[in-house]
Amino acid sequence: MNSAFNNRYIRLLRMSNIAMAITLMLLVSTVLICYPFSEYFSVPTQIASHILMIVIAAALKISYVSRCVALHELRMEVR
Repeated sequence: MNSAFNNRYIRLLRMSNIAMAITLMLLVSTVLICYPFSEYFSVPTQIASHILMIVIAAALKISYVSRCVALHELRMEVR
């Protein structure tokens, strides 16, 4: 039974790491659209990017918390 729980948290850790990488790339791209390259994008695209920036930042935080939960349950160092 302990092995089943470990496998569940190992899978959670992998998925959280992947989610963090994806959301970080998306966050960087929305920041680039919103600020340094805003002149190349239409106003509706910039509005959507600003809204998505908030949503993606929340998703990044959620994936980090799920990573911390997995590390804690696996008795690994949480950083």
